[in-house]
Amino acid sequence: MTLPSSSSSRRGSRRAKVRWISSPELSVARAAYVVATGTPCSDVKTESLLIGPIADINDRLLSASIDVSAFWNHYFADCFADFDLPEATASALMAAGCNEMQLDQTAKIVKNRLVDVRTAFQSRYPKLTEQLELRGRPLRERWDTYGEGLLREVERLIWKNSPPSDWWPTRTSAWLVQPLVGGDGGYDSGGSDGGERFWIEAMLTDADPQVPEVVRVAWLVTQVAIANHSRQRSGDTGLLAPWQYASVPLVLSAAAEVELVRGDELPIARAMELWNFGDPTTAARLTQWWKELTATPIPLPVALKKLVVT
Repeated sequence: MTLPSSSSSRRGSRRAKVRWISSPELSVARAAYVVATGTPCSDVKTESLLIGPIADINDRLLSASIDVSAFWNHYFADCFADFDLPEATASALMAAGCNEMQLDQTAKIVKNRLVDVRTAFQSRYPKLTEQLELRGRPLRERWDTYGEGLLREVERLIWKNSPPSDWWPTRTSAWLVQPLVGGDGGYDSGGSDGGERFWIEAMLTDADPQVPEVVRVAWLVTQVAIANHSRQRSGDTGLLAPWQYASVPLVLSAAAEVELVRGDELPIARAMELWNFGDPTTAARLTQWWKELTATPIPLPVALKKLVVT
């Protein structure tokens, strides 16, 4: 990905406006994913309620020689893309290697067990929509306070205050889900409704005050912007991964400017751990790369070519 110079004024850049959506359905899909993949879950009661039908699904997938991990990855992504339950089930099964001759029968069995998962989850959280509204309020309020400043600083660091007018997504939706792992989130830069979106656990408090959850929101919005720019305006997709990793120190540096992050060094490794992005080796490389860049500034596109993240 390259970032060409732009004559657009800072006034021409429309920073992302976030529309917050409480999503019980995506919460169910995320809970199923967490339990099915063995992701450490902080909600033991929910895990115990879902483990039965989830184990049945995994056993069925294994017996049909279907890639279990691929199924759950695609299933959650399809739910996030607004597929209904039958669509998401069939699509994920096909993507995970289900034989076409077995698809209808397997999809029916898996869908029925996913209905059981939904029923169990709803019994655990019968008023989840209202709960997510309340749980998400502190994060929404912090974003209202700090969001514009965070994105302005990211914009300055990348574009020297002269971004393209379409750099920030103009319509971003934040899907709030029930916390299960103590803070998590992800993004999609091409939702089925034509808008960009990200999902985030509706944490009442920061998992770690060193890296507040509102900074995760800025990072997710920045990831969406980078992905969009790479897809729509740049022919050099080989730099997409370095740009995605570079977004971590860029956003943390922006957070430091608005005093959300404090300390002599940016908490790059801790942020990557909290955001489930990269491993400790990559975090060490990124930290060293950022130190070298701040000590001897060079244009970001040039610096990115020196960033080895794999």
